[in-house]
Amino acid sequence: MTSVLMMLSAATELPLTDGSCRTAGFWPEEVVDPEAVFAAAGISTVLATPEGAPAGADPAGLTPEGTGYSAERCAELIDAVEALRPRYTTPVPLASVDVERFDAVFIPGGYGPLADLWADPDCGRVLSEFHRSGKPIAAVCHGPAALLSSMDVAGEWLFSGYEMTSFTDEEEADLGLLDLIPWTAEGRLVKRGARFVAAPPWGEHLVRDRALLTGQNPASARPLARVLCDIL
Repeated sequence: MTSVLMMLSAATELPLTDGSCRTAGFWPEEVVDPEAVFAAAGISTVLATPEGAPAGADPAGLTPEGTGYSAERCAELIDAVEALRPRYTTPVPLASVDVERFDAVFIPGGYGPLADLWADPDCGRVLSEFHRSGKPIAAVCHGPAALLSSMDVAGEWLFSGYEMTSFTDEEEADLGLLDLIPWTAEGRLVKRGARFVAAPPWGEHLVRDRALLTGQNPASARPLARVLCDIL
């Protein structure tokens, strides 16, 4: 059976430049929507976090105020997140992941990856092994920040020169967070050598370069999962 590793952040807070903290975690629709796409395609998923620590949904992603969605859509997300709770609260430790068992990896966003995955050595090891194997790596919204953890033996970034996208600085500005978060996914990826491709804010936008697939924002999560299914 085809199997996808879903790599989640276990961070619960992201320190801000004003000394406060923003609640972090995974962005709900970027987990539950791809999970539904994979399940419909007969693809199994395994959830993993640094040290196997429990993951959690960013509560802002479950409210009309935080998402701009209707109360009905938010109620659907709440139910879907609750159904997944036994799995994301008891994830597999990234250190124990055997890449040979999986056909691809999918990394959802939320602000959590900016707090842990981007510099986690186990995340770096797993992504480096996927990269060397040529297996698909898919990441959406803030999820591409996890790619920053992947370096070669010479200390060079494995994805330098790749076309990719992520949640953009313009979208951070729309949320009023551009000057508050310690760094942005777009800014750090570009600094490392990414060929960043942005689209207008909040619309579906996917970028594929070799075995790397990236999506810009929450609207891109379900389409990204569908493209990954087509590849698999």
